[in-house]
Amino acid sequence: MASMTRRTFVASGTAGLAGILASRVAPAVGQTREISYLCWNNFAPASDKKLGEIAQRFTKDTGIKIKIDHISHMGPQQTKYASEVQTQAGHDLVEMRMHFPWLYEPQLVDISDVVGELEKKYGKAIPSAYECGHVNGVWRAVPQYHGMFVATYREDLFKKASLKVPDTWEDLYVVGKELKKMGNPVGIPISQNYDSISTAGPVLWSFGGMEVDKDGKTVRINSPATVQTVEWYKRMFRDCMEPEVLSWSDASNNESIQQGKAGWIHNPVSAYIVAKQRKLVTADGINHHRSLAGPHGRHETDTPRFIGIWKFSKNIEPAKEWIRYLLGKREVYDEYIMSGDAFNLPAYEKLQDHPVLRTDAKYVALKGEGVQYHAYGWPAPGSEKVQLITNTYLLPNMLAKAVTGTSTKDAIAWAENEMRKILAG
Repeated sequence: MASMTRRTFVASGTAGLAGILASRVAPAVGQTREISYLCWNNFAPASDKKLGEIAQRFTKDTGIKIKIDHISHMGPQQTKYASEVQTQAGHDLVEMRMHFPWLYEPQLVDISDVVGELEKKYGKAIPSAYECGHVNGVWRAVPQYHGMFVATYREDLFKKASLKVPDTWEDLYVVGKELKKMGNPVGIPISQNYDSISTAGPVLWSFGGMEVDKDGKTVRINSPATVQTVEWYKRMFRDCMEPEVLSWSDASNNESIQQGKAGWIHNPVSAYIVAKQRKLVTADGINHHRSLAGPHGRHETDTPRFIGIWKFSKNIEPAKEWIRYLLGKREVYDEYIMSGDAFNLPAYEKLQDHPVLRTDAKYVALKGEGVQYHAYGWPAPGSEKVQLITNTYLLPNMLAKAVTGTSTKDAIAWAENEMRKILAG
């Protein structure tokens, strides 16, 4: 065998490196790359179908295979997160809502580079996205979209009974009594689910209350504003609602108005979207109006969603490619947003007047003039502990205690004690 000089060896190595760099594929990893993505079952089903179509095009365009798994966004999703973190195995990408990026900060890749690229294209991410996904100065998940809660009501029933569209929470109590007499009660869940918090938060804020102060450390649930909130809920439960709301899931209020029972619910536009898609007889009568006000203004829940990448993923770069493809290509992102029919709205400032808002006259309320939008736990900054207060459903549990017989004072004291335990932990 001919001997190889040092110069020949170096030259051959340089040539080989040049070939690798040119192809951008190392010989050892030239095989097909695969990634997996865990996300929720979207309340706008066409959005999930579109996501699958985009994934197929992504594979065709990049050669990266992607497996998408859908799961309920309540208990099963949280259990799955915990299981994957414990075993350090599972999906590469995970969809997260609200403050979950804070909760799982140590397990999530710093993805600030991708967010920076998106903000150059679309403007800054909206404030609620910063609150929930920008963790200690670092983006632990990429803002994907957000969904706003609005008032959803049976406009046909209101017109038939000459009921005034409510402007305040107190107005809702007045019309709610009439709706219940008509057999079409108000449908606000008071149970262990996120929709319960998404209503209780705005009511509490509108009365001037909060769970935790803006310092993120001081529990403020025991206040006159909370007393007003609890007393309002007690009157609503007694005079405007049915006991079934104590066991409702996130989907129950949607189903109630779609099936012709509820006359008013507090929900994103998904209830209407699904009614349209399924051609339900109630679809034409459903409409939306602006969020309700209280003595301290008009507040509303915003629910930003994100895509995070687990640190234990062996496919971090291909996973980033998927995010760039789905969110960074304007034509793809627009297609994805349009498929959600105004349930999933863009999470970036330059896209706030998105064409999807003009696809249906019943989406006018989504413009939200004069409404302050917040994530759960406001005005406390996003944190792991704020998410734990959410995950343990302390706000709806306090209300459930009060409407079923516990005194207002004792129900609030219980919530105060539980929140203090979490913040002290």
